[in-house]
Amino acid sequence: MKNLKSKKLYLQVYDELRHYILKNNLKPGDKIPTEMELSQALGVSRNVLREAVKTLEILGVVSSKPGVGMVVNAFSPSSLSTCMFLNLIDDKGDLFRQSQEVRKVLEIGFAQQCFDSITEDQITRMEDCVTAMESFEEYEDFYDSDAYFHRCMYENLDNKMLIAYLDSAWECDRSFRAKVIEDKALRIKKHRDISIALREKDYEAFMASLIFHFSYKYKINPPETKE
Repeated sequence: MKNLKSKKLYLQVYDELRHYILKNNLKPGDKIPTEMELSQALGVSRNVLREAVKTLEILGVVSSKPGVGMVVNAFSPSSLSTCMFLNLIDDKGDLFRQSQEVRKVLEIGFAQQCFDSITEDQITRMEDCVTAMESFEEYEDFYDSDAYFHRCMYENLDNKMLIAYLDSAWECDRSFRAKVIEDKALRIKKHRDISIALREKDYEAFMASLIFHFSYKYKINPPETKE
């Protein structure tokens, strides 16, 4: 376990590296200075620097490219998901609860834009998801259709941050929700009601069905026990 002093120093270096990337407007693929250059510029040991860089790698900010060095990564949903897990991984129940609460606010908050811009193709794919959910018995298959249903709703809003968060929330859901299909008939009905309201261009019914969709509290995996 690291002592507080070294931890504080590596976090300071981590912050400096983040600021360096932002201040210099580095783009995906741009190279950051070498380990020697950074350690000299920041006045820290290579071990401390490596801890800070490793944190950036875990969060998906940078990666090592053979023959080039450390480069800046493009933003990806997985990096946002990783940040969520690192911040609340010690409390699975709270992580699941918080991610679902934020997801609810986002989906309902973007409902008007979704309703106004959704296409025939999106609605058809959502309906196909509901049909598929009816035939699935395995949790993973049901989960994938459920997740794709919601992604379809918002994919044409040109908001990468929204899609990134929704993908992250679903990864949290995949990890912590109990691995069973809870109240299958009710869950299918909720999704069908949403797609029907969109098909019929009934905004009030769409909002009511979307709000009702988030009214159910799902069970999470039981905590692991030590043998």
